[in-house]
Amino acid sequence: MVHLPTIITVSILLNVLIGGFLLSLYILRQQSSYLYWGSSCLIFVVAQITASLRIFIDFPLLTHYLADLFIIAAPLAAILGVHAYNNTDKATLSYCIGVLITSVFVLIPLYNIQINQIFTTFIIACCFSYAAYALRKLQLNRIKHALLLQVCFVLHAILMFLQFVLLMLNSLSWLAIDISQILAVILISHIIITTCTAMIWPLLMFLESEQALTDLANLDPLTGLLNRRAFLNISAKHLEQANNHKKELCALMIDIDYFKKVNDEFGHDAGDEAIKWVANKIQSQLREQDIVARIGGEEFAILLPCTSKENGRTLSERVRLAINSEQFIYQQQAISLSISIGIINHTLGSRNINDLLAQADKGLYKAKNNGRNQVVVMAF
Repeated sequence: MVHLPTIITVSILLNVLIGGFLLSLYILRQQSSYLYWGSSCLIFVVAQITASLRIFIDFPLLTHYLADLFIIAAPLAAILGVHAYNNTDKATLSYCIGVLITSVFVLIPLYNIQINQIFTTFIIACCFSYAAYALRKLQLNRIKHALLLQVCFVLHAILMFLQFVLLMLNSLSWLAIDISQILAVILISHIIITTCTAMIWPLLMFLESEQALTDLANLDPLTGLLNRRAFLNISAKHLEQANNHKKELCALMIDIDYFKKVNDEFGHDAGDEAIKWVANKIQSQLREQDIVARIGGEEFAILLPCTSKENGRTLSERVRLAINSEQFIYQQQAISLSISIGIINHTLGSRNINDLLAQADKGLYKAKNNGRNQVVVMAF
């Protein structure tokens, strides 16, 4: 059996360090999620200390009543930390305060250690169930560690509901076994999972911040496509691979026809929505290995690795038709859009990516001069 005092001591030290670290981050960045999560860690420390005092003193008001309130307050603060990330903590704050105040008044008249434990366990189980649900609402789809945090919340909820059932059955004398050992295992698991959860949250926030910085550097904020810088870097690597392995590839330059007219007639908001609509249409026609970017106002670039001239032209026509065959709807107004495409096929090993795009851009220029809404294939 794991030594419980050792587990509690290690948990207290880790939570103090994590809580202090998160509060220092709040002071530096003024992000409420760090304040709530750091507070959750420190509240859990106080809960462990007050509950542990049962061994040394007989003072139920502190060691049971206040300890139970602190145990309930810790996951409530964690819930506020989750909501603070999406700036919805103010709407949730009143509900969390309501749960805590209700607990304050419910636990006093009961003042029965066994019944209080049942009530506290049930509230904690509900809190962690809700925390797992609330975490799904965060915009953290890029960070897989969010799933690990959600698993911790779910495991926590399951353990607490199991403890609640055991305590209920035991209070009704429906169990013929001694559940003290089972409750000890649940307690140790509760402490370990809580500490792990406290460690995952700052890691999650750090990874999310790093991903946000990476996206800011590499992605176009309007469409979510690669920006020009990232496209050139990635395409240069593909071109080098094509040269080394004597593979074909195609580069496309795309421009939305008469885009200024859309802005003039319908406004710049309509223009932004049109750009996003065209970007989605382009992406829907590309293969997994193809690379697409927005490199200018209404201009896009595409690299088609391992693609012959014929296949590149076929795919280009498919992209053009996908946009021209369907109308873009903005505020219940149908707007007809089309694109012009210049395409170049690369089979030699002497050109860099800028040369390739310059040739494709010449094809785009010809497509526009020839009447727009068409594909022009250039040759080296």
